[in-house]
Amino acid sequence: MIECLVCAGAYRVTSAGPMSGRTVKPRRNLMAIVLAISNIRKAATFLAVFWAVLANVEAEQWTLQRALSHALTNSPDARIAQQRITAARAVIDQANSALWPQVQFKSTYVRTDNPVMVFGSLLNQKSIDFGTLDFNNVPDVDNLNVRGVVSMPVYTGGQITAARKGATANAESVKQDARAVRNALGFEVARAFHTIMKARGFVRAAEAAVTSYENNVAIARKRHEAGTMLKSDVLAVEVRLAQAREDLVRARNGLALATKALRSLIGVEDESFDVAEDVPAVEAPSGSDFSGRPELASLEQKRRAAEAAVKGAKSGYLPKIGVFGSLDYDHGWRFNGDGESWTAGAMLEWNLWDGKATRARVSEARANLEMIEEHDRKLRLGLDLEVEQARLGLKEANERLEVTSTVIAQAEESVQLTRARFEQGLALATQLIDAETALTAARVRRAEAEADRNIAIAALRKALGLPQLDAPDLNP
Repeated sequence: MIECLVCAGAYRVTSAGPMSGRTVKPRRNLMAIVLAISNIRKAATFLAVFWAVLANVEAEQWTLQRALSHALTNSPDARIAQQRITAARAVIDQANSALWPQVQFKSTYVRTDNPVMVFGSLLNQKSIDFGTLDFNNVPDVDNLNVRGVVSMPVYTGGQITAARKGATANAESVKQDARAVRNALGFEVARAFHTIMKARGFVRAAEAAVTSYENNVAIARKRHEAGTMLKSDVLAVEVRLAQAREDLVRARNGLALATKALRSLIGVEDESFDVAEDVPAVEAPSGSDFSGRPELASLEQKRRAAEAAVKGAKSGYLPKIGVFGSLDYDHGWRFNGDGESWTAGAMLEWNLWDGKATRARVSEARANLEMIEEHDRKLRLGLDLEVEQARLGLKEANERLEVTSTVIAQAEESVQLTRARFEQGLALATQLIDAETALTAARVRRAEAEADRNIAIAALRKALGLPQLDAPDLNP
């Protein structure tokens, strides 16, 4: 039998034989074991650090700044706005392409016995023989034509210039529209974030109500056992406890929906989503100047595009001049002829009468310009109203916040006094229920007022075209 002494680093042979009683120290085996244990420890340490880092990444909470930054780059609305900018730039390239020469390649193959085409094909192939050609009975001819054409406008009455200016103005308008999307998206994210804070306040109020009613039920049952309280009063407190638990279920469901709404808004799909408890302190702006709103800048660019459209429409009254040139190669297998030729020239085109189509296009462009000017007036009136509504909403939230701070302290004191009297048999169950209900309502109104104040500040910043947080990457 072999007895292993691992701690001593040796094994003893105890069986009968010439090696009986001898102890052998396997140094090489021990070194291998120590090395393996060391490697296992290193691997375990690495895995522990790796999982700790991974857990830390997954547990990173979503602050308001992180949610805003993520939404402005990853939400569907932000990406759609970016694609609109890309499309507008492509329109500019299309308008600029009119200034460049147009180069075309054409090729045709025909076979015919039409006298005119036969005669022309033989001329192009330089294989015509008037001595053998019977004009009353022409043979069939095949012809392969390869042509390169170059054309370029020289004067279009301002149509190309107007199109380029209009495309550039529209692209700038789309950029401002993207800023408007970022501004509105920032407000929606801030409102959704503060709505979560409001829902959490509702949950805390509901949890406090459940805990309080559980204590009240315990007191009521003791009094009933002592014979100092009716069973109906105990049931009334128990019913109110059940209602409080139902309110807690609804509050938690509201919190889950609010969290899901924020997650959907900023475009988070698979990763964990834990919203931070901290609410950043944001100052309410004091001014009322909304001239920085991107919607105004967008309309200004649309006005410029409309003015360019009027000039483009008027170009229909003026002539258009262009130049062109071509190279041709013709080959035929019927008479085995081939030939080359070239053409160059200029073209003048002037619509002297188009059934008043140009006049109608000009009238349409002018009407569009007038509409944009009226849209600008309407927008300014709407923005002024939006700023005033945000101001009044902030004022209301501040006043509610002051009132609820006092009401909560009064309601808490009222509950303490009523519970003490109830425990001593000096207060009715309905009085305790009324006091608890008033305290819960005060806590709910307090949470609502705090969130509404932050939402009102966010609405005011949005109305003035300001970022929700003073961070460089959050500017609309």
